[in-house]
Amino acid sequence: MNQTVLDEHTAAQLESVVDGLVTQTSGTVQRHVIRQEVLASYHALAERATITAFLPVLAGRAARARIERGEVLAGGRAEQQVPSILVLDEHDCTRAQAAAALMRFYAPGRFRVASAGLRPGSSANDALGSLLGEVGLELTDAPEPVDQAAIESVDYIIAIGSEAAEVAEAAGQAPRTVRWAIPAAVGDDSAALVQALRLVEANVRTFLIDIDPDHPLHAPLLAQ
Repeated sequence: MNQTVLDEHTAAQLESVVDGLVTQTSGTVQRHVIRQEVLASYHALAERATITAFLPVLAGRAARARIERGEVLAGGRAEQQVPSILVLDEHDCTRAQAAAALMRFYAPGRFRVASAGLRPGSSANDALGSLLGEVGLELTDAPEPVDQAAIESVDYIIAIGSEAAEVAEAAGQAPRTVRWAIPAAVGDDSAALVQALRLVEANVRTFLIDIDPDHPLHAPLLAQ
C-alpha cells in the first residue's frame, strides 16, 4: 500500500485524533498502538478518497470502531508518563470541550487532556462540533462530571469561570489552577460561539507556551 505523504497540518490533526482516542480508552490501549491504527486507517482511506478534508476525522472513527470490536491489541510497551490537564467548566459542552480538542491538536502526545463539568450536559454542543469540523477537528468526548480524585491528582487545572475555580481551589489545587474568563455562548448566537472559540484558542496557545516553551506551536487554526 502506498502511503500518502502527510503535510504538517494533517499530521497535527491526526495526532489530535490519537490523543482523543487515548482519553476515550482510558489508557487501556497504548498510544503508539492507537497511532498505528489511525495512520493505517488514514492511508487506506486516502488511497481512494477524492475529498480529503475530513479524512483525519474518518480515520479516527475507523480506528475507534476496530478498538471497540476488539480487533486492536492493547500493546505491552510502557508509555512515557506525560503531565495531565483537566479543563473544568460548568457544563463540559462547549468551552471545556473546545479547549481539550485544541490542546490535543497543538501539543499532540505531550499532555493527557480531559474535560469535565460541574453540571455536565447530555451532549457536546453540535454547533461547536460543526465549527471545529471546518478546521478538521472532532469532539471525541462526551460531557463528564467532575471527579474528585482527578481534581486532586491532575498536574494542571484549567478553570473556566469563577465557580470552576472555586471547586479546584477548595480541593487544595490553587497552585495548579489557571483561571480563564471566557463568556458562555448562549442559545443559537453563532457570532458569540465563534468569539468564545477564538478566546479559547488564544488561551490554549498562551497556556501551552507558558508551560512548554521548548515546543513551537502550529499556526492558529481559527481565522481572526
